[in-house]
Amino acid sequence: MVEIFTVGGGDYLVNVFQAVAAWTGNGGYKSLLQVVMVMGLGLSAITLAFNQDWRAWINWFLGATLIYSCLMVPRLDVHVTDRLNPSLAPANVSNVPLGLALMASFTSQVGDYLTGSAEVVFGLPGDLNYSKNGMIYGARLYDATRSLRISDPEFAANLDEHFRQCVFYDVLLGRYSMKELAETSDIWTTIAPGSQARAQRFLTRDTGTGQVTSNIITCREAYDALNAQWAGLIDGMGTVFGRQLYPNQTAALAKAKLFADLPVAYQYLTGVSANATEIFKQTLTINAMSQAMHSMAATSGAGNVDVYAQTRADIQTERTYGSIASNAMKWVPLLNVVLTVLFYALFPVLFPLFLLPKTGPLALKGYVTGFFYLAAWGPLFVILHMMLMYKGAADMSAVAGSSGLSLASFTGMADVNSDIGLLAGYLIASVPFLAGGVAKGAMAISHHATSYLNPSQNAAEEAAREASTGNVSLGNTSFENSSV
Repeated sequence: MVEIFTVGGGDYLVNVFQAVAAWTGNGGYKSLLQVVMVMGLGLSAITLAFNQDWRAWINWFLGATLIYSCLMVPRLDVHVTDRLNPSLAPANVSNVPLGLALMASFTSQVGDYLTGSAEVVFGLPGDLNYSKNGMIYGARLYDATRSLRISDPEFAANLDEHFRQCVFYDVLLGRYSMKELAETSDIWTTIAPGSQARAQRFLTRDTGTGQVTSNIITCREAYDALNAQWAGLIDGMGTVFGRQLYPNQTAALAKAKLFADLPVAYQYLTGVSANATEIFKQTLTINAMSQAMHSMAATSGAGNVDVYAQTRADIQTERTYGSIASNAMKWVPLLNVVLTVLFYALFPVLFPLFLLPKTGPLALKGYVTGFFYLAAWGPLFVILHMMLMYKGAADMSAVAGSSGLSLASFTGMADVNSDIGLLAGYLIASVPFLAGGVAKGAMAISHHATSYLNPSQNAAEEAAREASTGNVSLGNTSFENSSV
């Protein structure tokens, strides 16, 4: 038995190998190969008759016999190992042709070894490796959790009321400053224990009837009541959110994976040492407090034109990269799986061509080369993953500073993480071209380098032209125009 490795799509590979085993073991397919052998004999005989080249007949006979005897007749059992789905079942397939089994096993093991070795030497945390959880898993996990909102409507309303009626008045009275709230890594502890001199409206839902009642209680009583509800709220949200992130796992396993991976991602990217419950509480509190705050900001008009040009260029660049990135993050990893499945499935289709004179060895060489082309995708994914995670960790740690995850750093960290996601998606789109050009050297792919920067360059040129000439055009709409 030989082992075949893949990063995702293991169930597709199992189905393809089962189909190939059944297809090539069919009596009709064996009859097709007999017809092709007769055609090959006829073509080699014609070559011998017209070119007086007896070696053409010998070369075809020996080549076709060896290819058929070595690649098709022997059969092997294969075991598919999916790095993203270790519990894949069924994973064993019997009676796969030796040629397909060995080529798939060798090239996939080479790619898996290079991928695993690259992850070891690059030194990322195990839970953030590409082969375990996919591209920029840590950044994707941070991006998914930063927009969390409280799912319990009564709890959300009570917390919003607590900020507006209790916390903000504590700031005005000097109990703590806005700077303290902005820089603390635990807002909920900082605002404790609540004032006994002020009160707020507090909603309570009857668990039996579902009826909601409203009462006026002191801020301290409200704080204590909310504090007692945090654990249950986070536990319930963790279950629901875990199922959204990991739909292929059970609710319990998804929640356990989320609560295990979240601290690792935050520790690596931001330097925040906290468990998943603390991260959930701080994130939910920041979002709730931001929602309760109403502020205005104004700037002088001295440099409005320059600010406009830079802002417009940044926005246009981000939108261009974003449109490419969102598609690339979805279809490039899927394209790798699709191409791999197609290469495996084409074995019985292309095998008759391997038995023909002259074209047979060339077709076999091209087919084998395709396997190595696909095997190069994994190491390229890992290298891009490493570079982007390093950059994300450096930038987000710089934004977080000594305060870690706080109200002051939350927006900046989110912006940095968003940029990393956009850049990752855009660079992933280059992997198919990079993998094809690796064997030809750097010059074969050098012409792609400038195209990566075209969106940013074009956006900057267009914005600078508008700012320098004063011809600003925004929000124009043209609909059903016609010229006669």
